[in-house]
Amino acid sequence: MLSIIIAARSNAADTSACIASVLHSLATLQVNCEVVLIDDVSEPEEKILDLFRHYRSGASGHKFIIARSAKHQHYTGVFSIGLHLASGDNVLFVSNDMLVTPSFLTALIAVSALSVDFGVVRGTSNYVDSHPEHVVPPPPEARTYNDMVGFSRSQLDRNGLAYSEDRELSGDAVLIKRAVIERVGVMDLRFFGYFGDIDYGMRAHLAGFRLVCAKGAWLFHKGAGHIKSDKEGAAAAFARRMAWVGEAYQLFRQKWDITLPDSYSELKSRDFLSMADRNAHRVVLKYELPPAVLEDVNYV
Repeated sequence: MLSIIIAARSNAADTSACIASVLHSLATLQVNCEVVLIDDVSEPEEKILDLFRHYRSGASGHKFIIARSAKHQHYTGVFSIGLHLASGDNVLFVSNDMLVTPSFLTALIAVSALSVDFGVVRGTSNYVDSHPEHVVPPPPEARTYNDMVGFSRSQLDRNGLAYSEDRELSGDAVLIKRAVIERVGVMDLRFFGYFGDIDYGMRAHLAGFRLVCAKGAWLFHKGAGHIKSDKEGAAAAFARRMAWVGEAYQLFRQKWDITLPDSYSELKSRDFLSMADRNAHRVVLKYELPPAVLEDVNYV
């Protein structure tokens, strides 16, 4: 079974479009799956839980798990809650400001099946954190979801099941195999939002899995949705984000290599898998979700 995780912190419009695109893609492919929807303490007026219920009521062929955290978990936390709740052989995490297409799912799943060693598989997009080599912009005239579906299909037609290997995990939209979850568990929750995915990729690598990009898998990513929707404004949200990045980077240095530059802005090399190999003796591979996190999760 395929499990798909979508987490939201407010941003109802983008979240709705994301879920609708996922359900459309599954219907097109005639695939039933498990859909895990997580509300990360959204603003009440956004009515995220009502949105989740709406989609659950109209998609009876799928198994839905709807959860709400009483505490802000950010990316690392909701990703880990989702991994804990999901039961599929393949677990796909999708950011809620993305539009999934049938071709994206087809290519992602097909490439993941090429090798048991392909533990984490991502695709390409118009907006990709940390991977400029995977940025593929759609044509300017592509404006509607149907346009994105058509462009995504063209990328699958052009690239087929071609793939490349990554030296870093950026987990904006990634498929993770059950074998990886059994071996390395969830993300290290000491990282609040940032560096949790990089750390997870390093641990997956040490467990014997490869990180790959399916070049024929393309989806639309609005990008930085959590910043754009912040009520305090984009400038304040960006400043807060960079403060969190700085704090997470210091934790990353302490965990993996204290000889890294003192500040994130000075970091030059991003060959994190080589760093993992050099410092494998320093880390525990598997992390379980702390029970205290689940105590703050309610189910609908």
